[in-house]
Amino acid sequence: MRKFLSIAALFLSMSSLIPLHAREWRSADGKKKFEATYISNDGTRVTLRRNSRILTVGFDKLHEDDQQWLRDNHPVKDKVDAVDQDGKKVVRVSPKGAAFDTLHFGDTRKEVLKKLNESAIVDGTVAEVMLARVGLNGIYRTKQTIGGLHCHLYFDWDGQNKLKEVTLRTKPQPESSYRGRLKNNWAEMIELLTTLHGAPAQGADYPSTDDLQDGLILGSHLWHTEEGQSVLLGTGQEGVKYSVIVRITSERIETNPVDETGK
Repeated sequence: MRKFLSIAALFLSMSSLIPLHAREWRSADGKKKFEATYISNDGTRVTLRRNSRILTVGFDKLHEDDQQWLRDNHPVKDKVDAVDQDGKKVVRVSPKGAAFDTLHFGDTRKEVLKKLNESAIVDGTVAEVMLARVGLNGIYRTKQTIGGLHCHLYFDWDGQNKLKEVTLRTKPQPESSYRGRLKNNWAEMIELLTTLHGAPAQGADYPSTDDLQDGLILGSHLWHTEEGQSVLLGTGQEGVKYSVIVRITSERIETNPVDETGK
């Protein structure tokens, strides 16, 4: 059984080639600036590297100039593996592999919902008949707290509505909880994920709120799964509140930048 499937017991018991050069990025209002190296984007979220930390920022949280730079230099396109006999492109779907609990990358929404309802480690916070109206994001959460906080589940899908990413996120907390409950959650997450995947490929200290900005996730730790996907742990800011976030993504995020030739 794959490692990630064992996360149920833990909770109950409690890539990409990367351009070498950094560039300056600005927040949507232009008030904050930072230098970071581009890694990838899916049209909604952009993954960057600042020094040894991995950043995830909403596309719409970046300045219009940066959004245009992304559209010009890294447009989101279908990835084509082959062309069939009729000349039609065959689009690559999300890679298979364990994601969270019994969920797998490539699962359909129907499969994800069925597995969530059968899970021993998560439960829903609204009646199932309401899901068609409110969707899945933020509705399911871990039954057990982690460092004193529940984690809510969010999902990203590819162009064929197959699961490509699962995010665990605490409810947004005030700044007064950043060095308390949120840090406890972050520390316990490190223990859980290290038990699952071994020593992280990258690790850093607990981020300071001074390093955060609205809409940005500042990564502290990175693990690689046995099947080559990535698990990112960090903290994020939403307005004046903060969260701990774990991104479990089908994307392979490398620890060291390489140039575009792969050297």
